Parts: sequence; structure tokens; C-alpha cells
Amino acid sequence: MRGSGQEIYSMAQAVPWYGPPQEAVEAMKLEMGSGGFHFYSPDPGLMSTRVALSREIKNRRGISLNPATELHLTCGASQAFVSALMAVADPGDRAIVLEPYYFDHVFAIQFSNLKLDSIPMTEEGEWSAPWERLEERIPGAKVMVLVNPGNPTGATLSEKEIRRIIKLTGENNCMLIIDETYERFNFTGSSHHPWMETKEEHVITLGSFSKSFSLSGWRLGYLFGADYILEQALKVQDAVVICPSTPGQILLEKCLNLDGWVENRSAEVEHRLHLCRSAMEQSKGLEWREAGGGFFTLAKTPEGIDTHALADYLIDEYAIATIPGDAFGDTGKQHLRFSFGCLADEELIPAMSALASVDLTNVSF
Repeated sequence: MRGSGQEIYSMAQAVPWYGPPQEAVEAMKLEMGSGGFHFYSPDPGLMSTRVALSREIKNRRGISLNPATELHLTCGASQAFVSALMAVADPGDRAIVLEPYYFDHVFAIQFSNLKLDSIPMTEEGEWSAPWERLEERIPGAKVMVLVNPGNPTGATLSEKEIRRIIKLTGENNCMLIIDETYERFNFTGSSHHPWMETKEEHVITLGSFSKSFSLSGWRLGYLFGADYILEQALKVQDAVVICPSTPGQILLEKCLNLDGWVENRSAEVEHRLHLCRSAMEQSKGLEWREAGGGFFTLAKTPEGIDTHALADYLIDEYAIATIPGDAFGDTGKQHLRFSFGCLADEELIPAMSALASVDLTNVSF
């Protein structure tokens, strides 16, 4: 549609409107003639990059990591997840996800031949953890996956809730994989992590630089956890991708030297969240679901409506692209995922005006 000249406001994918820091890109260009720029790095990543990242994590989050044994650089968060999952779970083991879920996690669980245990979240104006069901089903599970802030929901957790999940999984010998892809965009939840205090060996953490520094094309993420687990995860990484992008790691080092850059982008994303909430509350037929972080809200649509047809209707009539919520599990039915973290400055006012004008009063599919 864009190719034919039509104006489309993409609130579907989570691709930041901004690119990587230009200062870092220019600094990286000076490295292109160096001997190792175009070659493999060590499997877990360049030591200099791991040292720089571990220092940043320590300074910002108070988490001490041994960059030689407890931290890997990966080909994005998705590959980090596969490495972590295959390092701790065997075929036939039960893996818990909260639904609506991030579908790539489910795909990885399925092709690893694990038993998917998808637990619906509680929806009451916002999405929250289903504590009673978790207490029933974590016992006997091999692994639980937690996305914080959530994709597709934007849900965040308090420190009390994080501690509760850590305790519940630890007491039941259930590994906990925490996906922190949107960790730098947490607006109302807690930034607490168990490794700030104790290196809980059953907790494995992964994340990405695709959103924070907009390095999605460089396919660069990270994984940290107990050394004996990462030793196994590295075998998966070596067999699948060998190592992360060497130029991407060099670019990341330059990015990590820029104080305040990500914080400014995070403030701009939060501003978009507030604009999206205000616009949706003015619309007729769409119900906002509170997002405490990340790039998304999973909004409620009128009962009985075909959300796939509705998504087509919003493109045709309002030039707004969304994703039907059933892509994220049955709990996502009767919802649409809206991404507010991808709209460029020049798109904000017209896109929010279009969203505010949505009227589904007499629409039926």
C-alpha cells in the first residue's frame, strides 16, 4: 500500500523509528580497516565488548557479572532464548509461558519438543500474573518463561511480584528464563533483578539491543546466568550461529560509551504511550489495556467481531496497521496489538488523530 503511494501508520511491528546513535556509527567506521573487523569473534563474543557490557550492567543495575563465564553476546534475543532453553530443558519437559505470549518463544518450545503449558493472564483493565494458576502449575515444570516488560501486553511487574516468581520457581526446581528485551523501556514496573543481591542459579536472563540502540539489523543480544549453564548454552550457539556479528559488537561498544542516549529514547517512547492511550480512549469500540512499559498495548475489541477483518478495516479506513491478538494465543482473541514505539515524529499527530477517530459503533464482521 505504501508502494502505491498510500499513507499508512504502522502500529504493527516493534521497529524503533530512530536509528542507532550517529556518533557511535561514525566511530565504528574508523574500525573497518582493522584486522578482525570482518572475521569471526570468539563464540561468546569479543572479550572487550563483554567487559564493556558487564561494566554498564554493573553501573546501571548493580549486577556483577564475570564477563568471561557468565555473559554471552548472541545473535539477538531470539537466539539467546533458544540457547538458554536447550541448555536447561530436555524433550518432553514442561515449559510454562504466560498468555498472551510472545509467539517466537512458543515456536522455540515446540521445535525443541517440549510440552507447552500456556497459562492465561488475568485481564481487568490491564494484564496481570495469574497467581493461583502459577502456584498450581509451576510444581513439576522444568522451565518458566517471563517477559518483562511484556510483549504483546506491555505488562510490568512490581518488586514484590518479581520476588514471588523467583521464590516460587526456585522452591520447585523450575528454571526461570527472563526475557528483558524491553528492560530499558520500563515505565511503571520495578527494575529489580535477583542477581542484584544473590546469583540465583535457576535464573537465566536475556535481552536485546534491537530496541534500546536500534541495532535490529545487526542481530545482537545477550545472555547471562550461572557459568555451568552458559557453558552448555555456548554449545548451542556454536552449533547454530558460531558467534554474533563482529561489526555489531564493535558498534555496541561505541554505543555503550554514550551516557543518556537510551534514556532520552525511552522518554520519547513513554510520551508515545501516553498519546496512544489518550487517542484510544477517544475512539469508539477500542478499549485501552494499561501498559507499564515496552512498545505495545493489547487492546480489547468489541465482542464477536472478527479481529482479522477488523485489522483490514483499520488499514483501509483509518490507515492504521495492527496485529490480531490471536497471534499471541487464544487469550489474545478479541484484541489487537498496537505498537506505539515505532511511530516517527512526523507521524505522531496524524496517526493519533486517526486512532482517536476510529468508530466501530455500527461495524460488524
